[in-house]
Amino acid sequence: MSLKTDKISSQYNITVPKLINRTKRKIVFYSVIGDYNKLDYSKCWSKIWAFINTKKLFGMRMEFLGLYYDDPRFVPADECHFEACVTINKEAEDGEEIKTKEIEGGKYLMFHYTGCYDDFAKVHNIIYNEYLVNTDYKLRNSPLIEKYLNNAEKVESKKLRTEIYIPIE
Repeated sequence: MSLKTDKISSQYNITVPKLINRTKRKIVFYSVIGDYNKLDYSKCWSKIWAFINTKKLFGMRMEFLGLYYDDPRFVPADECHFEACVTINKEAEDGEEIKTKEIEGGKYLMFHYTGCYDDFAKVHNIIYNEYLVNTDYKLRNSPLIEKYLNNAEKVESKKLRTEIYIPIE
């Protein structure tokens, strides 16, 4: 017997969201500016991993997050801000390129998406322009968060799992 999960799209594997309260989290991050569709995400993650290895920051419950600060519909693509982040439980000092900070908590709608990272722009478009426009949720001025649940180097792209957190009031 299989359980049926409600989807918000017939074309993409995106679930109906759950209301989630995230707590503040300490992170290490690598920040880049540019067109989200053209960024070198592999380079971002390589730099983060090198820093974590050097500083021995491995810990339980590490989360691998992407923070998107800008909506390319309103901000020129080459000015969009992205941060590749890993949550940490230890104290760490800023590096030359890798920085530390705390990201805020709060209320989020959490969508679960299974599929290729190349489709994120389409998935975000469905969430914002097809699903959220038909709800009463009020968006909060905070970055969209993607939480990557498996390793893109080890998992077939169509089986990649991502939680997408939309900040709401």
